[in-house]
Amino acid sequence: MFTNKTMNIVNIMNKIKMKQYRYFLDKSSKKFVCPKCQKRTFVKYYDFETQGYLSDDFGRCDRETNCRYHNSPKGLICGAFEVKEARQSYHDFDLVKKSCRNHKSNNLIKFLETIFTIDEVREVVSKYFIGTSMFWGGATIFWQIDNEQKVRHGKVMLFNQNTGKRMKKEDGKAYISSIRSLLKLKDFNIKQCLFGLHLVGEENKKTIAIVESEKTAIIMSIFKPELIWLATGMKSGFNFELLKPIIKYKIVAFPDKCEYDDWLKKAIELNNIGFKIIVNDWLEHTDFAKGTDLADVYINSLID
Repeated sequence: MFTNKTMNIVNIMNKIKMKQYRYFLDKSSKKFVCPKCQKRTFVKYYDFETQGYLSDDFGRCDRETNCRYHNSPKGLICGAFEVKEARQSYHDFDLVKKSCRNHKSNNLIKFLETIFTIDEVREVVSKYFIGTSMFWGGATIFWQIDNEQKVRHGKVMLFNQNTGKRMKKEDGKAYISSIRSLLKLKDFNIKQCLFGLHLVGEENKKTIAIVESEKTAIIMSIFKPELIWLATGMKSGFNFELLKPIIKYKIVAFPDKCEYDDWLKKAIELNNIGFKIIVNDWLEHTDFAKGTDLADVYINSLID
């Protein structure tokens, strides 16, 4: 149960969510050239009052591990004002069901079948509603279904069926999109949740394990089924907004190699407002390459 202190903090955070500073990071998919790394991965700050972007040096680079550039207009913020929050959109669950019918052409599932039994793969596909998109031929759909069983988002990614790694285009960018984009749903408002959140319920009191990658959560759920494996889907997804629905659960976070310090700092902040998070540092003390995640280690142990 929530303590009075926790409930007060949650109520305050919910009120804060209805506030919007004059300057905020652009929420569209438009990207610019980063002033630091010169990659087109830069999200600019937007001025709500003038309805335009700030100068080119104000923004954040999406290359959170390799660049980390973030210049916010702190000195320019002159107060907050109320704005109406856009209503959350949801996909029809029938769309999820249809996407789960064509597993034979799914590259990621083909890879999983090379290291796990057919029954183990079938079980995890059903458990996480792993879908298939033919947009790139064999792409995987990671559906974000919340703890009310509502479908918030469908992330589409293409994997190599032999290695299980993400495939990249000639320009080095990964094959990644969303169901909203592929179906051209212009008025669809995405408010993301943790991947696998639908597995969390009052009757399920298992400890929750948090990783970054959806693929890692899926694989680790086979290796370590005694935990509920969820994924943030992005490095910056380890935050209050996404973790709020699981505040009363015991949580163990498994950051990728070299992300431990950032996740530990955030965990300390969250624990101060009622969370119970332990950040596992095992990967951080190994000789594995930067960016290595838990699934990589377990898969390599099978291959070796």
